[in-house]
Amino acid sequence: LKMQLFYKELSPTDIKYRLAIPTASLEAFEIPPGEHSVDVFALDADGNVWYFLLSTRTNETHPKPVFYGDWRQFVQNKSLRVGDKVIFEMKDDLGDGVRFRIRAQKYVFRLLGANIWVDV
Repeated sequence: LKMQLFYKELSPTDIKYRLAIPTASLEAFEIPPGEHSVDVFALDADGNVWYFLLSTRTNETHPKPVFYGDWRQFVQNKSLRVGDKVIFEMKDDLGDGVRFRIRAQKYVFRLLGANIWVDV
């Protein structure tokens, strides 16, 4: 079973510092009660496992979840730029307890009115 949790076109802040993720996708991550962060491991298209620290605000009504950890290294490894896309999916089990897959896509060109993207 595979489920897309979110996709996002990257902003300057996403590229330079951290990836802000949609609050609605928080339910897929098991943050322990009373805690404000959890370790997340995600497999990329090349078979690499990336470590992301999912962190939320501690004292605000809007949790504003973000990924830290290996996020900047992931951006550099994939040569991501503003406007590129990240797709985050949940699968049953990818091995070694990894339940998430991360895909990075770059815009290539427009064809017949549709944007064409390729995985990197």
